[in-house]
Amino acid sequence: MNVHPILKKTMSLVTPDMHSRRRCALTDAIDSLLNGASATVTALGRGIASPAKEKHRIKRADRLLSNRHLHAQTLTLYQQLAKFTVGKAKRPILLVDWSDLDEHKGHFLLRATLVSHRRGLCLYEEVHDLSTKEKPKTHRQFLSRLAEVLGQQCQPIIVTDAGFKTPWFRAVLAMGWDFVGRARLPNFYSVDNEHWQCITQLYKQATQRPKLLKGAIARRNPLPCNLVIVKQKSTGRKVLNHAGCERQSKQHRVHRKSANDPWLLATSLSHSAFLATKITKIYRYRMQIEEGFRDMKSHRFGQGFEYNKTTHKERLSVLILLTTITHWILMVIGLAARQTQHHRQYQANSLKTDSVLSLPFIGFRVIADKYAKLKIREFMKSVRALHLSSAYLFETL
Repeated sequence: MNVHPILKKTMSLVTPDMHSRRRCALTDAIDSLLNGASATVTALGRGIASPAKEKHRIKRADRLLSNRHLHAQTLTLYQQLAKFTVGKAKRPILLVDWSDLDEHKGHFLLRATLVSHRRGLCLYEEVHDLSTKEKPKTHRQFLSRLAEVLGQQCQPIIVTDAGFKTPWFRAVLAMGWDFVGRARLPNFYSVDNEHWQCITQLYKQATQRPKLLKGAIARRNPLPCNLVIVKQKSTGRKVLNHAGCERQSKQHRVHRKSANDPWLLATSLSHSAFLATKITKIYRYRMQIEEGFRDMKSHRFGQGFEYNKTTHKERLSVLILLTTITHWILMVIGLAARQTQHHRQYQANSLKTDSVLSLPFIGFRVIADKYAKLKIREFMKSVRALHLSSAYLFETL
């Protein structure tokens, strides 16, 4: 499929105030990613459709990542992209998490993602090194910039895993937003102003039916909140060694015990009917951000970011921005194919009762299909459909 007209239309909407030459370079780089290039400088350059020699195309991609004007415009680009993902929604569900960007743990990504069709839509992200990773100041600045991206009318529900503690919850409340997070050891809780206990005591009450409690966490500086305790049904997964037997290492036993722990979820959402069930459903969406990280990094399932050797934060930020815009376009194209039932021709089976392929993968296959056609009108219709089904998800729970 000739994706360039759709890409050109998209970039004119996302970058209305950008210099035309810079927009052209950005468009060509994203076009390279959409056509299967890995998210590295050399692969981006080699994938650019141009009569120039490969050497000069690679240099063009290298200059784009170092463009100081583009570095200054990244926040604006996220703001423009949010107009098509969040729009004017007041209560979107956002997932926030950290992720390593390299095996040496030199740089880390802090990302906010909008819950969507089994894959999150990235709204805003920042690159940090070890000196600023998981610091309260970093979190406060991130939330402040996220508020600029979302707009004043938006009051999102921020969902995080157990790595985010009570200082994060207080920072979210200071923004006038709500949080849903998991509490794990070491932590204490109190219910109905009773004495403080270790949260393992609450694990004994866990069943597959979510139970709502009103209490507080963090004994030294208590944070009043609603608590939901629920025990997930065992999936029966086993990690096998090369001999086909279940692993018995100490590290594996620790992870297995951790995976079997019940969920103790803390939230600032006010008490309402079926709140425990809603909170459990909201937290189940958290895996979408992990799948989004895989879509960006994996060379087998995604855009191959793990191959890149970039070490400068500004260049990494631009490269990740390219993958984010690419991922959104793939999601829209994949949704358009699913709405017209064309996605089934890319399946290896004839299953019709469930979605076998993810939207980004379908998007890649549609672009690679030289017989596929997608009009700009159909693309914009899918943009609106993706926005409506994602930004207003909380109202449907």
